[in-house]
Amino acid sequence: MIKRLLTVVALAALAAVSQAAEVPAYSSPDQVMATLAARYPATRIDAVRESGLPGVYELAMGRKLVYVDASGTYFLFGHIFDLAANRDLTEERLQELARVDVSAIAADQLLDAGVAQGQGRRVVYVFSDPACIHCRQMEKTLAVLPDVDIHVVVLPLQEGSMAIARDIWCAADRQAAWSAWMLRGEQPKAAAPSCDAERVMRRNLDLANRFGIRGTPGLVSADGRVSMGAMNARDLAAWLAAGQTSNAISEVSQ
Repeated sequence: MIKRLLTVVALAALAAVSQAAEVPAYSSPDQVMATLAARYPATRIDAVRESGLPGVYELAMGRKLVYVDASGTYFLFGHIFDLAANRDLTEERLQELARVDVSAIAADQLLDAGVAQGQGRRVVYVFSDPACIHCRQMEKTLAVLPDVDIHVVVLPLQEGSMAIARDIWCAADRQAAWSAWMLRGEQPKAAAPSCDAERVMRRNLDLANRFGIRGTPGLVSADGRVSMGAMNARDLAAWLAAGQTSNAISEVSQ
């Protein structure tokens, strides 16, 4: 709470300084961007927009957010909180920036067409390493989660996992081989020398890098949200439901 209050005080001070500084009566995000580009030409700034706090602008720098006054002189690194609503507005924006385009996941990169449990209305893409203990834990959670459509992207990050990934990918029934290994520890049959799985695994590694997935398990929702690490069934269900809620709100607003 103290950290939140300090951040709010700092932002208020930044807004006050901005209003006192010699800046135009009104600065648009485009004007702020032009000012910053002229002052800091070597700094990458992807976008500028109003923060919701008068006189303070939000800078998107990759997947990071920074706040600046209208003059482009004073910067603040921190979070904006709506204390009345108990919302971390900066964290919400960071999650938006971190969303990925799930259409970039090609069908031939998936373990199979997907495992639908129940009606399969909730879709999740799981970036999983066959040598990852936490991934095995996640598989057990997914196996009992109702009403979900699971798509696995095999991601051999750990030492020695490429060989297991290859044997699973080259199996006659990939899903059966994957489940047997991840849930029961049953070693897959050795792949035929002619089976080329490395090409797909390299594509999966490139895709994970584009999505900012540096470890496993990595979960991607149908609306592009990314979550790193294993979750229990309750937290995973809530995370998937949050995507359904945001989609419903988006459809109503259109």
